[in-house]
Amino acid sequence: MPETLANVQSMAQPWIMATGIIVWSVLALMLLHKIVTVIRERAQLDISGRWIAVTGCDSGFGRGVVEALVARRAMVIACCLTPEGASAALEAGARLAPCLDLKDERAILRAAQEVETACEGGLWGLVHCAGIVLPGFADYQPISFYREVMEVNFFAPVLLTQKLIPGLRKTRGRIVLVSSVDGLVSLPGNAPYDASKFAVEAYADALRAELSFWDVSVSVINPSTMRTPMSMKFFEAHRKAWLEMARIDPAGEWKSMWPREWLEEYIELNTRQLDKISQDPIHAVRDISHALTARRPRLRYLSGTAAKTLFYALWVGPESWALRFKRVMIQPPPPVNPL
Repeated sequence: MPETLANVQSMAQPWIMATGIIVWSVLALMLLHKIVTVIRERAQLDISGRWIAVTGCDSGFGRGVVEALVARRAMVIACCLTPEGASAALEAGARLAPCLDLKDERAILRAAQEVETACEGGLWGLVHCAGIVLPGFADYQPISFYREVMEVNFFAPVLLTQKLIPGLRKTRGRIVLVSSVDGLVSLPGNAPYDASKFAVEAYADALRAELSFWDVSVSVINPSTMRTPMSMKFFEAHRKAWLEMARIDPAGEWKSMWPREWLEEYIELNTRQLDKISQDPIHAVRDISHALTARRPRLRYLSGTAAKTLFYALWVGPESWALRFKRVMIQPPPPVNPL
């Protein structure tokens, strides 16, 4: 018996040693790759004098990006929704601040022409920060809300990008699309927004491959909850969908499944949690700036602590685990009445 054990050990020893060498080699290569990536990402471009168009500059990420780019002496075109937003962008140092409604196709085409004229076909960067959110649970989400969110969050950036590609191709420039962690992990109570961000992800993936032949880089930003005006009013905005469905279908079964009393409790409870989970928008602004200024921009930026931890785990982990987590997120749960 001892002899047999010794023979087994002697036969296994080379395999154990080989396995150890392979494991340590893989770990060493991963560490080396990480070090090289960090060094490469620190190399910066001088963007002074380069034309960069940014949408959604009235507030939030867009406004922060304008300020960051102006500080680097870039020539910024700040696309805004309101005259007040445009005025603030010009005061911040933007060279041009066209006003447009991203639901209006003709307005987008006019804005694209303004951008092309201003930079004389030499646009170097395009950043899509504009977006809207119309939350609500699927039972009481009007179909018009899905269309409106898709118009602003998906169709508008697709059309504007298409019209500005010639200039970006000419300069071998950069395109940055602000998606969301909701573009990686769909969350309950926000289906229209989540669908629009999943569409943005697919579009960016295709666009990146197609434009790579002309060295145009495409980066996606996935922020978690940040302290922007849109995010901080998220739960209160649930009322809009509920009230609209109450107007369209006042006697629908949905009303007993998601009663108004439950909705008010849901809004109050979750609004209190927003301050605890939201972070400074500078996290996303820095990542957007890096995508524009790094010699080797990343394909994807997970912006914020929750994006890098919780949502990354939900993204790559088993869907059954993610489902359990999403159910727990709905607090208080709806009253499950017998049918």
